[in-house]
Amino acid sequence: MSFSIDPHITNTIYSQLASYIESEIRNGNLNIGSKLLSVNKACKLYKVSRDTVLAAYKVLQERNVVTSIPNKGFYVTRCGDIDTVRIYAVFDAMNQYKETLYRSLIDSLGEGYEVTIAFHYYDEKLFDVLVDNALGKYDYYVLMPHFNNSVTSTLDKIPDDRLLLLDAFPNNYSRNCAAVYQDFYQDSYSGLKSLLNNLRRYDALHIVYNDKFQYMPSGYVEGAYRFAGEFRYPVYVEPNFDMNSVQRGHCYMAISERDLASFIKVVIAKGLKVGHDVGLMSLDDTPLKEVLIGGVTTLTTDFALMGHTAAEIIRSRKRCRVANEWRLYERGSL
Repeated sequence: MSFSIDPHITNTIYSQLASYIESEIRNGNLNIGSKLLSVNKACKLYKVSRDTVLAAYKVLQERNVVTSIPNKGFYVTRCGDIDTVRIYAVFDAMNQYKETLYRSLIDSLGEGYEVTIAFHYYDEKLFDVLVDNALGKYDYYVLMPHFNNSVTSTLDKIPDDRLLLLDAFPNNYSRNCAAVYQDFYQDSYSGLKSLLNNLRRYDALHIVYNDKFQYMPSGYVEGAYRFAGEFRYPVYVEPNFDMNSVQRGHCYMAISERDLASFIKVVIAKGLKVGHDVGLMSLDDTPLKEVLIGGVTTLTTDFALMGHTAAEIIRSRKRCRVANEWRLYERGSL
């Protein structure tokens, strides 16, 4: 391996050395698993200081090109896709609106980015295992911490500048990392407030969902209760609600599409008319909800915008936090 300092360029010596080693990897002279020269040998061969070698190796580590194994040395971990930014995304679950988010993220990133996706399905232990197994293998981590319990110990394993929290942001989390999130508390309160006149047609609002398979943000519940108290309108949050208990003259917010389908089946069986005898709302808009039973009213975040904003943050390497915009789609079900 022949390396010489170029005095005509402004790059630091350690940057030149790091670039040289990268070129050796690209040319196939170093493969995955190859061991780099020890710091002492590199100093002699490249005729540079120990600090320069260490700085160059650190740059390669930060680019995930090499990894350091204590008491053994530095080893190549990346070859052909060395210029590709590798992203590890952990979503809560794949459904129609998360697919919209994922496609928007991919399309907005464009070429030069590679995304590997996994799902935790609201299992905190699985979330921790998924993150553990991916540590040091990716350039960027896009995580969806959809848990009402704290998972900050898992999030803290990832450096600030490589972490982007998506869709949810833990309360009082002070890390200087990027985020594109829903402000569940404010979105819930503001959305229900904008529907107050429609809701007053009904005796009460029931927010119904299956808490074993559906994440319900505590902030969303708190925002709904704030709305209820401020406007003296009855709101009931009911996990594991029995759909056969649907009452004429009441309004229901079905959180998941499974809950939505169950509700509609019961309403049809009881001979009730949605938008007249009972009100119906849902959380998170999808194309199906636009046409189902003449259109379902939804309170939703803009998932396409969320994916686009996340991609822009990744591309620019900014560490900013953005509260994603919410939308209200009023349709015949209310």
